[in-house]
Amino acid sequence: MDYRANSYKLLLTIGVFIALEVISIVMITQNSVLQRYLIMGGVRSTQVFFWERSEGIRDFFSLRKYNQSLQQENAELRSRLSQVQYLREMEPVPDTTPGLYKWIPASIIKNNPNKQHNYLILNRGAKDGVETEMGVVTHNAIVGVVGAVSEHYCYVISFLNKSQRASAMISGTSDFGLLSWDGVGTRGATLSHVPLSSSGAVGDTVCTSGYSTIYPPDIPVGTISDVDAVSGMYKDMKIDLFQDLGSLKYVYIVQRHHQDEIDELSKNANNANNK
Repeated sequence: MDYRANSYKLLLTIGVFIALEVISIVMITQNSVLQRYLIMGGVRSTQVFFWERSEGIRDFFSLRKYNQSLQQENAELRSRLSQVQYLREMEPVPDTTPGLYKWIPASIIKNNPNKQHNYLILNRGAKDGVETEMGVVTHNAIVGVVGAVSEHYCYVISFLNKSQRASAMISGTSDFGLLSWDGVGTRGATLSHVPLSSSGAVGDTVCTSGYSTIYPPDIPVGTISDVDAVSGMYKDMKIDLFQDLGSLKYVYIVQRHHQDEIDELSKNANNANNK
């Protein structure tokens, strides 16, 4: 009983103390302008502190959605830029003519960069217009080629795969060769079959050539770090890739318009040569 009585007295004392403090603050704010402003300033500072923290938390959790929105916007801008480039190359046509490429934003949901035959799984599929043999890129990297498609997903053969090759050019020159993964790490490649007369040197930028129907032209992918002569006609160049292909999250699937016409022409040409 004594313990309960003491507890009640303690709670009553605390309650009376708090009530008196509140009454004191009210009386001070009512009778002193200076004190009122000081107290209200402190309250306002506390409110601002918590507002800033809560806004920071909201911003943090909205970053993913914001990044996806930016990626979609970038894809639309790239498609429009491709349309302008296409119109410049062709005779005057109606403005409704689509660009040479359509850029489909995608997220990587599985990346397997630690083997000799690596692959990725993206969250875009047939319902998004994805088809096999489409290229996958970023603004500064060749990522791979679509190898299989389901309704909602696609399987991509990574550039980090010994079977992959891409046509690439040394910026500022007309020299080009075949770009392939060097088989080591996620930042190294080799530009092979470069003419011995090439003026490309260490530090020069290498970009996609556009001679492939898979990848758009002029995507910078890396810089030359070393040059080796391998025969009397060609030389190889070691390339330091701009993008770490093992740490990607967002990419673009590139859809080239009129690809079926190009494939049909290539098929007819091959059949004619084989006769």
